Amino acid sequence: MDAHSLRVLEFERVIKMLAECTSCSLGHEFALQLEPLPYPETVLRRLQETREARLLRDQSGGIPLGGIYDLRETLERARVGTRLAGIELVHTRYTVEAARRMRQHLLNRRDRAPVLAEMGSNLPAPPLLESRVDSALTETGEVKDGASPELARVRSSRKQVQARLSDRMQSIIASEQYKTFIQDSVITLREGRYCIPVKAEYARAFGGLVHDSSSSGATVFMEPAAVVELGNELKQLAIREEQEIDRILRELSAIVASHYTDLVKMLSILGHMDVIHAKAVLAEKMQANEPSLNRKGIIRLFEARHPLLGDHVVPISIEVGDRFTTLLITGPNTGGKTVTLKTMGLLTLMTLAGMQIPASRDSEIAIVEQIWADIGDEQDIRQSLSTFSAHMTNIVRIMRELSSNALVLMDEIGAGTDPAEGAALARAILDRFLEKHTRVVATTHYGELKEYAYSRQGVENSSVEFNRETLAPTYRVLLGVPGSSNALYIAGRLGLDKQLIENARGHISHRELETGKLLEQIEASRRRTAQAEREAHKARSAATRARDEYEQRVNQIAEVQRTVKQQAQDEAREIVRRTAARADNILQELQKINKGSRKGPSVKQRLNNLQSDAVRSLTPVQEAQEEALPFDASHVFKKGDRVRVTSLNLDGSLTDDPKDGTVAIQIGSMRATLPLNQLRPLRSSEINDEAKGGPVSGRKTGASEIALRKAMQISPELMLRALRAEEAQMMLDKYLDDAYTAGLKQARIIHGKGTGALRRIVHEALNNHPAVEDYAIAAERDGGDGATVVKFRE
Repeated sequence: MDAHSLRVLEFERVIKMLAECTSCSLGHEFALQLEPLPYPETVLRRLQETREARLLRDQSGGIPLGGIYDLRETLERARVGTRLAGIELVHTRYTVEAARRMRQHLLNRRDRAPVLAEMGSNLPAPPLLESRVDSALTETGEVKDGASPELARVRSSRKQVQARLSDRMQSIIASEQYKTFIQDSVITLREGRYCIPVKAEYARAFGGLVHDSSSSGATVFMEPAAVVELGNELKQLAIREEQEIDRILRELSAIVASHYTDLVKMLSILGHMDVIHAKAVLAEKMQANEPSLNRKGIIRLFEARHPLLGDHVVPISIEVGDRFTTLLITGPNTGGKTVTLKTMGLLTLMTLAGMQIPASRDSEIAIVEQIWADIGDEQDIRQSLSTFSAHMTNIVRIMRELSSNALVLMDEIGAGTDPAEGAALARAILDRFLEKHTRVVATTHYGELKEYAYSRQGVENSSVEFNRETLAPTYRVLLGVPGSSNALYIAGRLGLDKQLIENARGHISHRELETGKLLEQIEASRRRTAQAEREAHKARSAATRARDEYEQRVNQIAEVQRTVKQQAQDEAREIVRRTAARADNILQELQKINKGSRKGPSVKQRLNNLQSDAVRSLTPVQEAQEEALPFDASHVFKKGDRVRVTSLNLDGSLTDDPKDGTVAIQIGSMRATLPLNQLRPLRSSEINDEAKGGPVSGRKTGASEIALRKAMQISPELMLRALRAEEAQMMLDKYLDDAYTAGLKQARIIHGKGTGALRRIVHEALNNHPAVEDYAIAAERDGGDGATVVKFRE
């Protein structure tokens, strides 16, 4: 991406906000290096990582990131053979332990976060290194006594020698023989040797080695001759201890060096995990959502907020790239035109960096290769560039390096020079962008460009709304509506003399006044059209939802029908199996009976009874699987006909005449639209049977009838929001039983967010219900935390 554009769009400030949400210095540095990328697969994966991190934060507290240290310098020192300090080795152990903990955490949540679990599975965590450092070093990096047998022996010997030396020194201090010689009855350490302060004049009489003296010279610090040998032995043991510690630390450093490649990979994954988690944290702070992506150059933002303007910014809705590729924004100064440009550019950059954006989840972002921004006063005194020259220099560079898939944002295009020439130049620039099918959003004050938008295919006007009553901008963007500066109106409202305003209006050409009136008429017409389109869109959406619901009901009933048929077949097989087994038992009895035995006729009678029972048992099963008559293409269906739906084996009435091979049909309390080839007209005998009071589903019996009836009435979702706990519990238990009986595969329980109490009641009930196989919090588009999706057992 262009560095200049990143700077003027203030992408760096967003990245700094992201870095502040990281948990360790490694992630902080990685976050500051994050860049937007134009590769679709990369963007999709980045967004999925952020989505999964938010889901984990909602359900299990996020990703464990404690105990991670930036070991890059430590690893480089180990790689070249440098002995690491104890604390460096402890930090390495902590980081390896954190990687192991994170890997296990993510693998346990593979079903909810598959991409993060895949990253976690690639985390190296050398167990030997972790266990070896743990057994050898304390939390502060000190070498433990048990780090090696030799170190244990040396330290034990040193303690013994030191105890003997201390006892000898104490006996000297307590001796009456030396009381006159000793300055203070204390034992002090000088140059690593244990000494007693002795009066200088008695040094020769005291006997021993002088290691130091006081500043006045009145006191000398002497090691008594009686402990010199013990002091020498203690010094030798200290040297051996240091040598053994050095050997142990070098051994541990060599282990770290041997895992250099794995540990570098581990740090890279941990740093990226921290950045991913930071994206989720920042998204929560911004109340952000994941936009849809496309490769068609379409950008649609709904309720979008500039991420750097705080919580009180007015949301905007804006689009480009679908019905038009160039959008011109007009309106008064300080009305929000520049903020609108920056919002579109910055949210696109954030999406390409894998960040969720502060906008409605219905928003859509195009994956573009380049984002160019010519925004703000770019004059450069040092290079003798005026505002106009600076803008032109930037535009020349953009046109020279422009790719076919780019977004260009231009503030006050053509400004800074003669208005007529500036407007003409702006039109020529926009024409060139149109030829290249570049997505362009530009702001302007030129009235000529408003007319240009109406005369060019692919160009659309828009404006920032201005409230004439408050004389203040509302910061809302109005698509299809060109704006005006409102200069004369504002001057009048502020008290400027009316005659002065009329004189000013007289200086405006008649053509410009007529053009202004025409634009106002076009504005009014466009607003009415836009309102009609919104209402039509709402009506279409409602009709689509209703159609989808009806189709879902029909599919549910068809699924139940298939289940019922399968159950009937299973029942038939079971009847045949039981009958065959009983027949085998009777035949075995016959073989034991001699001919002419009195028991013979009784057994034969039992066989006859068995045959009758089997026939009676199979009859309803056979009736349940009655084959439908073939479709008669010559039959002309009409409104009011009684028909049978062959795919469902149900009867209904046509509520309308057929159209395009389909027709609306009423089946009990359910209405659906079905193909004609799934229908056949009812025979007279079947209609007469219904007239006598037979139910639509009268051909079903027992559990089949119950299941089919419930399938016709059951809804795929249950609303519990705002109910008391007892009411919700009763409704939920009944609904789960009915849904399972009806053969639903899954259902949605809407319990709302609130305090989470109702959600906990629902989850406890689902945990204990025998018909429930699994459940999970619904996806964001299906209600998020406010709903739970239930999967039923087969």
